[in-house]
Amino acid sequence: MTPRTSTLLVIVSAAVMACGAVVCLVYVVQPWRSCSYEDTSAGCAMLPQDAAVMGVAMLITVIAFLVLTLGIAARLSHRGPAPRDGARPSSRGPSPRR
Repeated sequence: MTPRTSTLLVIVSAAVMACGAVVCLVYVVQPWRSCSYEDTSAGCAMLPQDAAVMGVAMLITVIAFLVLTLGIAARLSHRGPAPRDGARPSSRGPSPRR
């Protein structure tokens, strides 16, 4: 996987995960619902169709989280191994040959 592909994977999966989480939250609160036996809309019973939409949103959120984890791992693998023994790579460029 190229660095560009892994970056795109991280960005898209983070956006999908955020959208799925927002949909789940909206379906828990149910601001459009009203019922005679409860003062707040969140206390009303959820319809089967609403439960199905929320279940799909939860599943998509979990899958997007797993893809995000994969993308981050791929990005970290592109960086190469960490320097050993406290050695730091030189920021001055290659040393001149004599």
